[in-house]
Amino acid sequence: MQLIQGFISVFDPVTLALIVGGVVGGIVFGAIPGLSAFTALALFLPMTFTMEPVNGISFLIAIYVGGLSGGLISAVLLGIPGTPSSIATCFDGYPMARNGEAGKALGTAILFSFVGGTFGALVLTYLGPVIAGVALKFGPYEYFAVILFALTTVSGLSAGNINKGLLSCCLGIALSFVGIDRLSSYMRYTGGIQELSAGFNLVPLLIGTFAVSQIIETAEKGASATQKVPYTKIKGMGLSLKEFVYQLRNAVPAAVIGLVIGILPGIGGNVSNLMAYAFCKKRSKYPEKFGTGILDGVVASETANNATIGGALIVLLTLGIPGDNATSMILAGFQIHSITPGPLLFKTSADLVYTLFAAFMIANLVMMVSEFMGLSLFARVLSIPGSYLLPVVIACCFVGSFSANNRVFDILVMVIFGLIGYVLKKYKYPLAPMVVGFILAPLLEENVRRSLMRSEGSMGPILASPIALVFFILTAVMVLLSIRSELKESRKKKAGQAA
Repeated sequence: MQLIQGFISVFDPVTLALIVGGVVGGIVFGAIPGLSAFTALALFLPMTFTMEPVNGISFLIAIYVGGLSGGLISAVLLGIPGTPSSIATCFDGYPMARNGEAGKALGTAILFSFVGGTFGALVLTYLGPVIAGVALKFGPYEYFAVILFALTTVSGLSAGNINKGLLSCCLGIALSFVGIDRLSSYMRYTGGIQELSAGFNLVPLLIGTFAVSQIIETAEKGASATQKVPYTKIKGMGLSLKEFVYQLRNAVPAAVIGLVIGILPGIGGNVSNLMAYAFCKKRSKYPEKFGTGILDGVVASETANNATIGGALIVLLTLGIPGDNATSMILAGFQIHSITPGPLLFKTSADLVYTLFAAFMIANLVMMVSEFMGLSLFARVLSIPGSYLLPVVIACCFVGSFSANNRVFDILVMVIFGLIGYVLKKYKYPLAPMVVGFILAPLLEENVRRSLMRSEGSMGPILASPIALVFFILTAVMVLLSIRSELKESRKKKAGQAA
């Protein structure tokens, strides 16, 4: 009954207009490399000062939904993730676009973004407080185990060479140590460069690693790499009902992974899309096809990163804890209107809560419709000659890197990581494990040290935690499966050479 009342409130013309505007604005920011949902939220937050609480917070949630989904556009069309949440979408979305299936890749990504977002919204509405109560039980021991488990998934992103995948991950971990130590506040590995006191920013690192390296690679290949890709007209969302039903076997686990990762503060969509991609690749009957341009990879990535929104909103609304930078902006929106998220919010402002649930569901629908309406236009981007398109992409890269901290130094960081990414790709080292290592290593280090401080250097209390023990066992299983998979691949290669 309360949810129905929430939908009635959302169907106010002003509220609906703000949701549509927020989603479309978020999509634009998400599609431009470097200008993420967080950037859009930071820019539009002051506009909510004079709005009614329902309108202001609905507007911010709509921007969040649009911003996270918008990254799929540049990921599919250019092989450049518009946001960190779309990294894995590049792996199969871009090869599909180069094969003349841009429309199908975009349509599938949009549809399963909606599926993941709707799943997150339904869980948020009916199970949010219960799940948040479980999340409260997570301390340093549990986070240590979960993050260690997440790191082991890089083996699934190693393109058939676990050694190169691990070395790439170790490089990312080493880069994450640059800057101030979170616990002791000591400066580490900065080389006396003041700009590195806060470490490398993720945005220029990401743009450099994926976008600049791609541009250098394209420039090296010359005209053949910038030839027009034929546009194929598509019907509906680009995939048949049979394909949609088949892909649910990837969408369901990806949605669960995205939701769970979203609930754990500090991890978020940056990692959930990669974990879901790795999981679906490992359980696939044809893992060797991942990365060549198949729907499975696009479905896994986009379902997970949009389900993450529901998880992040669960801990924000029920516990008052922002899971990432974007939700910290939404928390600021609550504070502007003198509303305190937390367990009491469901008792003191139940009408507002259920209106926000309805706004979240409507925002997901608006996202799908607005991106679907631009589908043919997006797909035609690939018909633009590279000599015109690449300068625009380069300009967006510079703007995105500079806007991260308004520093010219970050543009230099972007260029350096572009060269690093290019060298890694040239020698067939996967880029994704490096990014995962960079994102997760600080969280792992912090929680390992906190765990050892709390247990006085003993592993006994850590292993005594049931949740931590389950994740340690899963980590061991993942490592064994990776080794087994690598041995199988090695035997196949030897058999092929012998034949």
